[in-house]
Amino acid sequence: MNIIIPSYKRSYDLKGKDYFFMAKYCVPESQKDEYIEVVGKDRVITLPDSEDGDIVKKRNWILNNVEFPLIMIDDDVREICYFESENNKPIKQVLNKNQLNDFFKNGFILCEEFKCKMWGINQNTDPLAYKQYNPFNLSKITLGPFQAHLDHDLLFDNRVGTKDDYDMSLQQLRKYKKVLRLNKFNYLCEHGDNKGGIVSYRSKEKEIEYCKQIMIKWGKKIIQYKIPPIKMTDLLNAKKVNIPIKGV
Repeated sequence: MNIIIPSYKRSYDLKGKDYFFMAKYCVPESQKDEYIEVVGKDRVITLPDSEDGDIVKKRNWILNNVEFPLIMIDDDVREICYFESENNKPIKQVLNKNQLNDFFKNGFILCEEFKCKMWGINQNTDPLAYKQYNPFNLSKITLGPFQAHLDHDLLFDNRVGTKDDYDMSLQQLRKYKKVLRLNKFNYLCEHGDNKGGIVSYRSKEKEIEYCKQIMIKWGKKIIQYKIPPIKMTDLLNAKKVNIPIKGV
C-alpha cells in the first residue's frame, strides 16, 4: 500500500507532513532538494519536470508509476476526522495518526469486498450532514483530496482540468457501477489561499472552461455548475451531481 501526496512549490507549508507520517511526496525533479530538506530523502519521489505541469499530469504519472493499491492525498489536507454519536448528537473526533495504517488497510479490504476499484471519504465536514445509520455510499462521488485506488486502467482526463477528481469518480461509476465512500470519515482540508499547487495556475477563466468541458462530457443532467458564476465557489463545487445508479 502506497500513500502519495502530490505537491508543487509547497515545501514550506505541508499541512499534513507529521500527521501522514507514512506518506511520500511526489514532486518534480527540480524541487526535490527543497522537499528533502523538510521531510527527508526517504519521503520524496520525483517525476521529470516534463511529466509535471498540472495536477492531472501528476496524478496520471502516479497511477502509471506507483504500485497499487495506492492513496492520493492533497498536500493541504491536515487530518482525517470522524463523528461519534453521544446522546444522539454527533461529536467530532480526529483519527489518531497511529491508527491511519489500519484505517487505510480496512478501507481497501471493504473496497474489495464491495467489488469497487476506488474508495474515499466524505468531503462534508458539517455534523448536520452526518447520518449515523448510513455509514457508506456506493453511488456517490469522492473527491481529489482523498482518493484511494485498487488496480484499474482508468486515467484522469486533462480536458476537464481541475475537475479531474469529479471526472474520475464519474468514470469509476460508469465502468464499475460503484465507488465506496465512507460517510463517517471526512478530511480537514485548507483549500483556498494557499500559494503553490493548483493555486499557482488557477484562474477564473480557466475554471469556467473546465466546468464547461466536464458538463459537455457528461451532460448537465449528470453534473452541473453555475455558469456564469456569482462567486468563485460556484466554480469550485458542482451545483448538482446526479448519478443515475440505484442504491445507496
